Formats: sequence, C-alpha cells, structure tokens
Amino acid sequence: MSKEYNDSLTPDQVDAITHAWLDLSATSEMLNGDSPIDRRAWQEMSVATKDSVEELETAFPFLMEGV
Repeated sequence: MSKEYNDSLTPDQVDAITHAWLDLSATSEMLNGDSPIDRRAWQEMSVATKDSVEELETAFPFLMEGV
C-alpha cells in the first residue's frame, strides 16, 4: 500500500484490506477459472470471505452504518 494511505490507516485497517484483497483474489481465480471447484475449495472460500467481512467490519465500523 502506498505510504500516503498507510499514514492515515491503522495497522489493523491495512491488514484487513490486505487480507480481504487476498481472499477476493483467490475466490475470483476459483470462480473464473476453467477447473471445477471441489467441496473443500467451497468450504475454504466460505470461511475466508466470512473472516474478511468480520475483519473489515471491525477495522472500519462505519461499513455497518449503511447496511
């Protein structure tokens, strides 16, 4: 992340964004790939996305205001 953004975000916020990006990238690769997705991969995506949502909501409480 660029230094400009890093100066205004907490370490927890940077971690939450990074983890969510990694989870979304992996999920996108699985969903848009040519290979079928096995049950284990679905379970991993389910856990990863749930964890990312919780981490983002903790790091950025305002996300829950508009939902």
